[in-house]
Amino acid sequence: MSRVATISVFILDVTATLAALFGLLTAVSGLCLTKPEVVAEATMGVFSSYAICSKLHLGWVSITAIVLSVIHGTAGFYIWLLRTGRDWPWIWALGLVLSIWFIYVYAA
Repeated sequence: MSRVATISVFILDVTATLAALFGLLTAVSGLCLTKPEVVAEATMGVFSSYAICSKLHLGWVSITAIVLSVIHGTAGFYIWLLRTGRDWPWIWALGLVLSIWFIYVYAA
């Protein structure tokens, strides 16, 4: 296995856990914006105020979840390409450009 493939598998493993965590935070904070009483009760008061939920959902948590998902998808796509006999390491440049584009759109 090439060095890029080994790094891609490692990135895939690490980002899977982080993307799941940040995705959950994004989903719960988004639900909290629409149903704050239900979410406050379901989370035992952790997400108890609209202000907390809006800061989480509109702040760095969402963009982190997006960027982690793009990185995870790029790593998975690269590994899939390797399994089909195509070694296209430039796909990482495409993932980087896509991440930068999401950050730009989110920050605009």
